[in-house]
Amino acid sequence: MNEFKIAGKQGFIQIELNEVYGFPNETSYLGGYDVKGKINIKSRNYYVKDAEIWFSTGQVYQFFIQLQNCYNELKGSVTFLESENNLKIELNFNRFGQINIQGYFQEVAHQENILHYEFESEQSYLTSTLRQLNSIVEQYGDLKGIK
Repeated sequence: MNEFKIAGKQGFIQIELNEVYGFPNETSYLGGYDVKGKINIKSRNYYVKDAEIWFSTGQVYQFFIQLQNCYNELKGSVTFLESENNLKIELNFNRFGQINIQGYFQEVAHQENILHYEFESEQSYLTSTLRQLNSIVEQYGDLKGIK
């Protein structure tokens, strides 16, 4: 199963790629291929479990490249927004290798039931995340998909 997990001291975000549409012939307007996935979020005692989200492998590619740059430079911020704007993940790095992870998840756009989350992490937690993202990018390619 294709997935990536962003872990921290008081929580995590796990995104699964359950169905990839159009692979390898038809790319998405978002870049890469359209994905129907699931998300799990834990932020202290608050949870989102197996919620459906839609995004593209191109968005995963862009997130991977930006995250890799911030990881290597120990500065900056990176944001992942899924295609329906129901999910926002923002990682803010400082020069000491500490990372603030925050964002929101709204399962149904027309209902005001939103989880706003925030937890701390550090650079060492992202080693496996970058490996998982790299594996997804190797399989599905960049914004143009697999050539």
